[in-house]
Amino acid sequence: MKKDRNGRRILALCLALLFLFAGCGEQAPADTGMTEDPMETVGTETPQTEEPETEAPETEVKETEAPETETPETETPETEAPETEVPETEAPETEVRETEAPETEAPETEKAETEVEDKKDAKDDKDSKDAKESKDTKDDKDAKDDKSSGKDTKDTKDTKDDKDAKDSAKDTKDTTKDAKDDKSSEKDVKDTKDAKDDKDSKDTKDAKDTKDTGKDASKDTKDSAKDTKDAAKDTKDSTKDTKEASKDESAAKDTAKDTAKEPAKEPAKEPAKEAQGESRIYNYLNGKTCTAAERLHRPVAIMLNNLRLQLPQFGLDYGQIYYECVTEGSITRLMMLVDSYENMGTVGSIRSSRDIFADFVADHDAVYVHAGGSPQAYNIISSRYLASLDGANMYLPSTYFRDPWRLNNIGYEHSLMTNGAGIVSGIQYKGYRTSLKEGFDPPFRFYSESENHMTGGASASHVRILSTPIQTVDFVYDANSGQYLRYQYNGQKHVDGATSAQIAVKNVIVLFTDISVIPGDEKARVAVTNVGTGAGWYFTNGQRAEIAWSRASSTDKMKYAYKDGSELILNAGKTFICVVDNAAAKTIAFDYQW
Repeated sequence: MKKDRNGRRILALCLALLFLFAGCGEQAPADTGMTEDPMETVGTETPQTEEPETEAPETEVKETEAPETETPETETPETEAPETEVPETEAPETEVRETEAPETEAPETEKAETEVEDKKDAKDDKDSKDAKESKDTKDDKDAKDDKSSGKDTKDTKDTKDDKDAKDSAKDTKDTTKDAKDDKSSEKDVKDTKDAKDDKDSKDTKDAKDTKDTGKDASKDTKDSAKDTKDAAKDTKDSTKDTKEASKDESAAKDTAKDTAKEPAKEPAKEPAKEAQGESRIYNYLNGKTCTAAERLHRPVAIMLNNLRLQLPQFGLDYGQIYYECVTEGSITRLMMLVDSYENMGTVGSIRSSRDIFADFVADHDAVYVHAGGSPQAYNIISSRYLASLDGANMYLPSTYFRDPWRLNNIGYEHSLMTNGAGIVSGIQYKGYRTSLKEGFDPPFRFYSESENHMTGGASASHVRILSTPIQTVDFVYDANSGQYLRYQYNGQKHVDGATSAQIAVKNVIVLFTDISVIPGDEKARVAVTNVGTGAGWYFTNGQRAEIAWSRASSTDKMKYAYKDGSELILNAGKTFICVVDNAAAKTIAFDYQW
C-alpha cells in the first residue's frame, strides 16, 4: 500500500514540475507562501479531516459502557440497613467502577486506531487523485480548497526531497496519531466524565435509596427505640414496684425480727365456734359478756419479774389471765394478759422474755410487752412475727420508765416500769394493729356468768404445788367469793403493790411437762417442752378435774381437754395457769392445811 502511495506521490511531483516550468510563475509566490509552514497547515487540517471519521469509535465505546452499570455494586447488600447503622453502610466503599472503564475500552481503542489508519490511507489516495485532477484542469479551485491545497503543498515539498516528504508524511501520521490520541484522550475524558456522571447519578440514586432506607430504618429504629423506651419504662416501673415490694418485704422482715410489726388494723371475724353452741358475745380473756368491739380488742401480754427480792409487783390487778413458769435458777416469772390496758396505772417491774411465754403470746394474738429475752425467745418473736414492745433492744420514746425508788434500793434490772399510756404510745409508734387478726380462734371457751359450772370432781379447797425447790404456790378457795386466792413463797400473799389486793381467780390450771436446764447455758436457763401432749389439772368452785394439753407444732395453739377428750370450758372469770415439771405431779396437794 505504501509503494503505490509513493508512486502516486512521485507522479504528482513530476506533474507539478511540468506545471511550474510551463510558465505559471504568477502562482509561485502563492505557492511559496503556502509552503512556508506546511506542518502548520497539516496541523490545522488534521482535526478537520478526522473529526467526523473518529466519531464511530465513540458510539462503540458507549456500547461497552453498558456493563459498567455494574450490578456487582450489589455490594450494597445494604442488608446492613436493618442494623440501623446507615452512615456506616452507605460507603459503597472501594468502588472499582472507576477503574473498570479504561479496561473495557482498551481493545476498542486499538480497533479504532486501525480503522483510522485505513481511512487515512484511503484519504491519501483520494488526495493524490485530486492532485492529478488539479494538474489536468489547472484550476485555481485547489487554492481555494484548504484541504486540497494543503495536500498539494505537502506533495510539492515531498517532491523536493523524497526523504523529507517521507519524513513529513511520517510526521503527519504521527501528528494525526497524536491528534487522534488527543481526541481519544478527550473521548476518554468525556467517557470518564460520562462514566463519572453515570456513577455520580447512580451514587446519588443509591445514596438517595440508602438515605430513604436509612431514613426508614432510622424511623423503624426510632419507633423501636421508643417501644424499647416504653418497655424499659414499664420494666423500670415494674422494677420500681418490685424494688418497693422487696423493700417493704425487707422492712417487714426487719420489723418482724426486731418488733414483729403486723399489717393492717382490721377487725377479726367472729369465731365460728361457741361454747356448746352458745351465741353470746363475750370477752376472750375472761368470758364475760361484752360488746362486739370489746371482744375484738387486741390484748397485751406483759412480762413481770417474780423474784422475791423485788416484790410486790405493781398492776397485777389489771390481769385477766396469768401464766407462771420457771426461767432459771428455780426462779419463776409471770406473764399477764390485759384487755383494757389503755387506762392502766403503773405496771412492773418488766422483765425479759422466754420462749415458753412467747408461744402463749401467739395463742392470744397479743402485743408483747417485755424487756429483752433469751435467744430462744427472740427466735420465736421473729419467726412467729409477734408484735413486740421491747424495752431493752428497741427504741420506744415513751413506753417505759425507771422507778427511782426501785432503781436506788433494789437494782437497775428491777426498776423498769410501764403504764397504759406508755403501751398505747408504743403501739402507735410501731404501728401495730389494735384489733384481733381475722379468723382468730381463742384458746379458751367460757360459760356465761349466769352459769357456775361444777366439774363434779373431788374436792380442791386448798391446792398446794411445789413449783420449784424455792417456790411453793398455794391456791386457797374462798367459798364466799367463789375465787381462789393466790399465795407464794411458802404462804406469802401474792398482792398488787399499788392496791394491796391479793390475786383472786375463778379458774386454776396446772400443766405438767418436761423442764430441764439447757446444756452449756451460762445463766442456767431452762428448756420447757410445750409441743406434744401432757397431763394437768383444772380447779374451779373448790373442785378438780383431770385434763390433758396438746400442741401439734410450735406454731399451733395449745388445746385443753378433759381426760375423756371433751373440750375444757372455763367458768367466766380470771384464770391462773402454772406450768411445772412432771415431778411436781407427785407432790401436789388438793386439800392442804396450813
